[in-house]
Amino acid sequence: MKLSIIVPVYNVRSFLPGCLRSLAEQGVDDCEVILVDDGSTDGSGALCDEAAAANPAIIVIHQPNGGLSAARNSGLRRATGDLITFVDSDDRLGLYTLRDNLRWFADRPELSIVEYPARCYEGSDHEALLSFSGEYVDRDVFADWLCRRGYEHCYVWNKIYRAALWQDLRFPEGEVFEDTAVMPQLMQRATAVYYSARGCYHYLWRPGSISRTLRYADSRRLYLNNRALYDQGAAIPAARRSLRPLRHAMLCRLVDMGRCADCDRQDYHALLAALPSHERAYCRLRLLMTPRHIAL
Repeated sequence: MKLSIIVPVYNVRSFLPGCLRSLAEQGVDDCEVILVDDGSTDGSGALCDEAAAANPAIIVIHQPNGGLSAARNSGLRRATGDLITFVDSDDRLGLYTLRDNLRWFADRPELSIVEYPARCYEGSDHEALLSFSGEYVDRDVFADWLCRRGYEHCYVWNKIYRAALWQDLRFPEGEVFEDTAVMPQLMQRATAVYYSARGCYHYLWRPGSISRTLRYADSRRLYLNNRALYDQGAAIPAARRSLRPLRHAMLCRLVDMGRCADCDRQDYHALLAALPSHERAYCRLRLLMTPRHIAL
């Protein structure tokens, strides 16, 4: 089975060589690496062209800057593999991570997604290892994902997918936290998922990332995605009793919105008003106890 590796590239000249070295060390023979240069201005595009000149498995797409979702969508349109994975160009993969996890698809033709370990925010004070014990789920995949709180690691990059899952699915362009909009849909489409103990995705921390420079509109989108997921889960009897952590996460996102320096107070209070009284009180208390510190 052929694997398509989609790598969005935007102004990561100092990180891209390390990412490409890690991809070269995966031990996967039948693959294509699609580098999507999303209007880089620091020479990253030239590095992509140099890599493609040295390796026929590398394909380069140059396009005007459209953001992470637009770059990933361009890669999806170009991909020809039976399987698809995503790697951000400022991250890297552990040795043979892809090779060791592709084997699960060969063993189980019904398998839709493999998720493997990740070291998140590597190099920061918040560094944490996300790990799995090796578990196969082929019934009530979406309900199981909710019950095991998969939304807490709602990343598209530490997973390998059947290409068919993406046939009519794309990332929402012009938004941040696009993974939180797409992953629930993928899990609803999946017929089977394997939570692998093999390999590691290294999500490297660097100052100035999107997740550390939230604006009100961005934080609002994350809240709405969380709320939509909660509503979907509440309609599933098998998941309904396990949604308290998700509801709490949703409220935390609402508190984050209130802490944004550019908070739209009218809109914010309208969203608060839709909550039960005890949840409104919780959010307001949290706001009183913490300063506005989310930078613009």
